[in-house]
Amino acid sequence: MRKKLLFVESNTTGTGMILLKKTKLWGYDPVFLTQRPDVYMGLNKTGCEIVSCDTNSISVLIQVIKTTFNSDEIAGIMTTSEYYLTIVSELTKIFDLPGNPPDVLSLCRNKYKTRLALSEAKINQPKFSAVHSVAELEEELLKIGLPCIVKPTDESSSNDVRVCETKEEAHKQFHVIINKTHNARGQAPSKVVLVEEFLDDQEYSVEMFTWQGVSNCVGITEKHVKGYPYFIEYKHIFPARLPSDLESEMTKTVSAALKAIGFVNGVTHTEIKWTNKGCVIIEINARPAGGMIPELIQAVTEVDLLELQTKSAIGEKPLVNINHTGCAGIHFIVSDQPGELVEVLGVDQVKNLDGIQQVTLTSKAGDQIHVPKNASHRLGFIIAKTSSYEDTSLLLDRAINMIKVDVKQEQQSQFISNLDI
Repeated sequence: MRKKLLFVESNTTGTGMILLKKTKLWGYDPVFLTQRPDVYMGLNKTGCEIVSCDTNSISVLIQVIKTTFNSDEIAGIMTTSEYYLTIVSELTKIFDLPGNPPDVLSLCRNKYKTRLALSEAKINQPKFSAVHSVAELEEELLKIGLPCIVKPTDESSSNDVRVCETKEEAHKQFHVIINKTHNARGQAPSKVVLVEEFLDDQEYSVEMFTWQGVSNCVGITEKHVKGYPYFIEYKHIFPARLPSDLESEMTKTVSAALKAIGFVNGVTHTEIKWTNKGCVIIEINARPAGGMIPELIQAVTEVDLLELQTKSAIGEKPLVNINHTGCAGIHFIVSDQPGELVEVLGVDQVKNLDGIQQVTLTSKAGDQIHVPKNASHRLGFIIAKTSSYEDTSLLLDRAINMIKVDVKQEQQSQFISNLDI
């Protein structure tokens, strides 16, 4: 009998739908529990069973699972969405299925709790403080200094994360966050604001797989961010071009961080910066990377992070053999003007370039588009693979410069180049 693998929501950047399709190939029947099927592009093409319910309610999920499935037909419960990590950990504990303890996932999910755990373990990270009021904000700004980062403790995809150069900007961002009644998935926010030291340094992400508390590095991704004072990840390259000693320190630091929070099993995506003080932890995501990074890694190493995560969710230790061949990268398509999307031009020409693996649009004509402030404002992406870092970087730049975004603004249509975005 084929067992069922239950998914509580997923990320919306592409890999979530890919995983649903792969699950069937691996011998399991995917079941997707969601409160809003319409937010997932391509969900109906995955062939999975869709169950509509309130996924923000643990009691509703328990009832739906108990009344819909026999316990012996469920292989595991998982998610690729940051917003549902703690809920899934609670479900796996209740139904006695493989997973991480809820208290560990709570540490990962809440960025302030992560900071406290790393501080106790004396792991390098930015100066930080959690604030609940304007008075506390004023006090902590004196300690941390300006510019600083003001962000929520429990959001994702850079939602409401901003560099603030003045007290006025910090106050404004504090009120933006504290006045939110729900996050991007309709969940009640923590009403705690995190203020952090701003580190203007190169960003990377370290992709790890942990089994029974022992973590191993699958690879390090080089990340490129623009959109100041916001953080828009517009390009990733894997593997990052790093000296061996830096790569070693990054791996050791992230392994120590995962040990500090007690992470047990699964794939993690830890964002770091390399500073004059060495490797600094920005945040730990207890899930595979979004932004199609798993696709880049598989293209270069043949290691499928989604498969590693799935096997972890069913309690099966996977074999991890890493063999690097070439270099892969992704460049996201964005607009530097708001308005109604008319058309994205140049897609067919880019597809014909040697080394281009994929060109995908995630927005369609008629959509309202924005000057990007977070990952949800991206319009699509280009994936390339070549034999070297240099060639991949050059190919991505060439490809994105061939893309033009046609935006309708107040009775007129305007072509927006992706040059330098």
